[in-house]
Amino acid sequence: MLCATAIPAPVPFFDKLVAASLPLVPRPIVRRLSARYIAGEARGDALARGAELQQAGYGVTYDLLGEAVKDRAEVHAAADEYRALIDALVDGGLERNVSLKPTQMGLDLGEDVCFEVVDALGHYAAERDAFLRFEMEDSPTVDGTLRVFERLRAAHGGRVGCVLQSMLHRTPDDVRGLLDQPHPLNVRMVKGIYVEPEAIAWQQPGKVTEAFLECTRMLLDGGAFVGVATHDEAVVDGLCEYLDGAPEARGRCEIQMLLGVREELRAKVRERGLPVRVYVPYGESWYPYVMRRLKGNPKLARYALFGMFGRREDLSQD
Repeated sequence: MLCATAIPAPVPFFDKLVAASLPLVPRPIVRRLSARYIAGEARGDALARGAELQQAGYGVTYDLLGEAVKDRAEVHAAADEYRALIDALVDGGLERNVSLKPTQMGLDLGEDVCFEVVDALGHYAAERDAFLRFEMEDSPTVDGTLRVFERLRAAHGGRVGCVLQSMLHRTPDDVRGLLDQPHPLNVRMVKGIYVEPEAIAWQQPGKVTEAFLECTRMLLDGGAFVGVATHDEAVVDGLCEYLDGAPEARGRCEIQMLLGVREELRAKVRERGLPVRVYVPYGESWYPYVMRRLKGNPKLARYALFGMFGRREDLSQD
């Protein structure tokens, strides 16, 4: 069994109280609370953090924060930043793996707009041997996101991946639909951070975990590569149990974790023979990201509070 975190045992009422109080906290204090979860506002901050992680033997994916963009100029500015990021990764000899939000890439302006922007970015990335992860957002965007992804997948194959959320009732059907297509498939499996209605999403943590493992097994059985995004030992245990019976799938999966979350867990996962990738977000739009993360998962708010008074673990000791 994996080691438990050194943070005190969960106190749900306290977690919720901290999370509910966040909108009342001045931004400079929220920024300090979130410092371990955000690389910084500038590209150089992300590159420095990513280099540190890569040096320690972790995979890295870089994410420029920002979503719900409805201005074409802002969409193209974000795409240009991703081009500059990819170039900087090439120049620095760093892993070329980036994640981008559909509404940051113009989904709210139309699926054709979003496809054209990401398709052009996909060609730019392919020329530099880079991988793009086309993210997933809240439920109203799922259909459009998957339609755009299928077009991207047809154009770029396994160089572009998607994200699925196990909390949504529809996800097993989405898995089957993706597996029915002939192109290579790369999926990041997540539980889901958005607040969704009971009619379309599991509300019980156990149900979400059960669906997560079911969808992960379906994807691996179907030949997909799966980034298992989790900080939950039950999910890691379930994945390891599956791999014991299907060792041929071991090379088609990895654990993915958020920057700053359960850092002591990463080495324990690697000891079980699983590669670990760390999600490194950066950018000036850090506040909405932090608020959504901490309000959607009150436990993280407590982690942030305790983490503010401690120092970040030394990666060399992982």
